[in-house]
Amino acid sequence: MKGERAPWCQVLVDFDGTIAPDDPMDMLYERFASPLWRVLEEAWQCGRISSRECMQRQVEMLRVSPEALDEEIANIRIDTWFHAFLKFCRSRGAEVKVVSDGLDRVVEAALMSAGLKVPVFANKLEWQGGNQWRVGFPFAGRYCRVAAANCKCSHAERLCLRPSVVVGDGKSDFCIATRVDYVIAKGRLADYCRHRGQSHATFTDFSDATARLSEWLAREGAPTTRLSASAGS
Repeated sequence: MKGERAPWCQVLVDFDGTIAPDDPMDMLYERFASPLWRVLEEAWQCGRISSRECMQRQVEMLRVSPEALDEEIANIRIDTWFHAFLKFCRSRGAEVKVVSDGLDRVVEAALMSAGLKVPVFANKLEWQGGNQWRVGFPFAGRYCRVAAANCKCSHAERLCLRPSVVVGDGKSDFCIATRVDYVIAKGRLADYCRHRGQSHATFTDFSDATARLSEWLAREGAPTTRLSASAGS
């Protein structure tokens, strides 16, 4: 839109365990995959395999029709405060992107069902016919130092001179947390920041995240008025 100003900063938000607090990927694997998915999950969490290998092998275990999968996705719970968080960010000139180590079909459908419009960067779930699936990695990053399925650091590196914030909860957020200007964390990500002595804010839900981000933006001298009449949920 003519006359709009560029976003003042960028906020990168995790999905599984963060926007969707019940960790929907675990729920989908629990219902539709071999129990061996948990063995792979533990191997990734312990650092024995990369998230890329873990995701590829777990998705290959899925046995579910597209219709049954979409029906399950429709039941995913979104943090009720995330709508307000989005509106707050847009009113303050902060661009929000969902950067997920999960699957695009899951993330995009869950957000759409909740009436949320926000850019999504996630791994690509590809139907192979019948009840079988595979995954593609459009954001893997050839030189990713942790061989991530979705190299979240590569998204942060595109920020140029704009301040950047990450909101997350788990291991997939560890690397990017070291690259951004501010971290809002819970779960394993909060533990990681504490252990390495990194300054961060903690949150339980997006009501807390909004308050923490508001405090940080005030300290950083962010604009206080809406930058675009098109900002919305």
